[in-house]
Amino acid sequence: MNFNKVTQNILVLLLLYVAVWPGPALAVNTLLVEDYQIQLFTDPEPLIAGKETFIIAKILRSQDRAPVRDAKIYFSITDNSQGKEIEALDLKKNTAYQAAREVDEFGNYQLKTTFKNPGGYFIQVAINALKGKKPYPPVTVGFTVTVKAPNSNLRIALVLLSILSITIVGIYLINVRRKITPVGSEGLNLLDIPWVKRLLQSKYFQPFFQVPLLGFTAILLILAFVDIQDSGKNVSTMLIWIIWWAGIIFTFALVGRMWCFMCPVGALSEWTSRFFEPHRLFPPKLRNMWLANFMFIGLTWLDIQIGVVRSPMVTGSLLIGITVVAVVVGFFFQRRTFCRYLCPIGSLIGIYSMFSAVELRSKDCEICRNHKYKDCYVGNKKGYGCPMFEIIPAMDSNNLCSFCGECIKTCPKNNITLRFRPFFKDAWTTGKRSLDEAALAVALVGISIFVTGDMLAPWAGWMESAMKFFPAQQLGITYQYTVEVVTKSALFFGVSLLLIPGIILLAAAISNKIVGQRNHKGIKQTFINFGYMFIPIGLSMHLAHNTGHLLKESGGVVPAVQRVINKYTPFFAGTPDWSLAAKSLINPSVLYWIQMVLFTVFYIFSLYSGYRLAINNYANPNTAFKALMPMIFVSFVLIVINVYLLNLPMAPRHTH
Repeated sequence: MNFNKVTQNILVLLLLYVAVWPGPALAVNTLLVEDYQIQLFTDPEPLIAGKETFIIAKILRSQDRAPVRDAKIYFSITDNSQGKEIEALDLKKNTAYQAAREVDEFGNYQLKTTFKNPGGYFIQVAINALKGKKPYPPVTVGFTVTVKAPNSNLRIALVLLSILSITIVGIYLINVRRKITPVGSEGLNLLDIPWVKRLLQSKYFQPFFQVPLLGFTAILLILAFVDIQDSGKNVSTMLIWIIWWAGIIFTFALVGRMWCFMCPVGALSEWTSRFFEPHRLFPPKLRNMWLANFMFIGLTWLDIQIGVVRSPMVTGSLLIGITVVAVVVGFFFQRRTFCRYLCPIGSLIGIYSMFSAVELRSKDCEICRNHKYKDCYVGNKKGYGCPMFEIIPAMDSNNLCSFCGECIKTCPKNNITLRFRPFFKDAWTTGKRSLDEAALAVALVGISIFVTGDMLAPWAGWMESAMKFFPAQQLGITYQYTVEVVTKSALFFGVSLLLIPGIILLAAAISNKIVGQRNHKGIKQTFINFGYMFIPIGLSMHLAHNTGHLLKESGGVVPAVQRVINKYTPFFAGTPDWSLAAKSLINPSVLYWIQMVLFTVFYIFSLYSGYRLAINNYANPNTAFKALMPMIFVSFVLIVINVYLLNLPMAPRHTH
């Protein structure tokens, strides 16, 4: 096979992919009010200032999703959606209302208009009459939309051009180099700094974080049940899903499993095990990440279907359930069995922790081999053995290390090092790559794409189109909600567990075909080896997506905390200003470029890790380069999908 021709063909495919990339779909916002489901469509999307626009309200009955016909519908459009309140419909006093016309038999009412200036707009939809009868008061609901400047599409073109340029330059550099970069110095051992070592050896250091967090979590759980059941005002859902969940993703990428170091749920499980001292070990066949993988995927599916993040009571019930399971496991099994094999986010943390720039390792594995009594694993009078069942000299990745310091306390040879290292080094240096980890790394890409899509404005329109393919009549299903649940479930599992893994599996087969039978170890091993290069793709979407929630919605935490202090304590924290919930902490343009930079940087890591994995797994550099080409193409397509999705308007986490 002509190697240069293969490279040229791949570059042509990449260029064609950008050339035929579809434009954005019709945007849809959906809200429920009284007995109606009201959807707001805008066309074109994104909305462009100065361009003729159609605003369409689709009115359905909530009970059976039947279209509402022969209604009188009015629109009111005002500048600046920040803090805008829904006004009562009064056609005599409020001349801003404009009548919409019914355009078809499917409950669609249309208004043609033009937005003069870019920025935020508040669109109020009012139902003034239904088949000649006027509801009192009129049914009124409000939506927010963003209008872009005429040249705003240049942003996405610039980002896609940058990603394409990185792809071409990356292929060129890999083609030129085709050999492993020499590994440099191991770097500074942080344990050589006396105060750092004293802290990690102190028996009070870890509980200093665990105990206050346990108390704080208990307060949040109580408030989840007894406080207001509005996720946009309940401090538990605000702090857990906007602050904690958004922020914790960054800790994985920067300092690995540092959250596990202080996690109150893990602490309860470990303390239970220490108190009752069970002798059982988890069954050998279950000592992998498959159960944790399925737990994470199952909980993600549950959130998509019932909206865990939008219900304080469901959030509290879920956390209590996880805590009870963790304690029960600690009663029956040794150490942190729950954290290692069962924690719903444990496998996610492990995969993303491979990206961390901090690692704990053995200084000299030869010293460990000559020391028969492994204090770091079994423990001694100075500390417990590793709670995650890790033997330090055999540890070559961050997947399971929580930096708890037990090995530092117990090592009699002072043979532990804590140091900085290159980001994502574990991907190509670990010798323990496995199918359960590679499968999760790939599935996380699909999960992050689907979950992000579920929060986008056009999602309702996409779901309406998808449900048309569901054979409801043939199966005798007449309940619309059942059709929606089954369709969304099929799409979720199809994208995350079949489509994305299937594409990468196909790329592995093509890779094997290119290099020839003598140069590969089978499609499964190729999938495992290259699966790790897709970790940065999924991580980039998680970071970019949650950065948006963190910076756009965290303002609402301030009035939520004020409200709780005022209501449940004798102190007064000021009058809550709920308009803060609608105010972004950062300029939308700055946020956009932060997200695009995240995609770009992590895409570079994907290409580089793919290169190192290829070099490590193929004896001949030319063969390694050929094997890598299909994976680069898939990586490029996936990052472009990420960019496209985050160029669509996203609904707030607690009002979608």
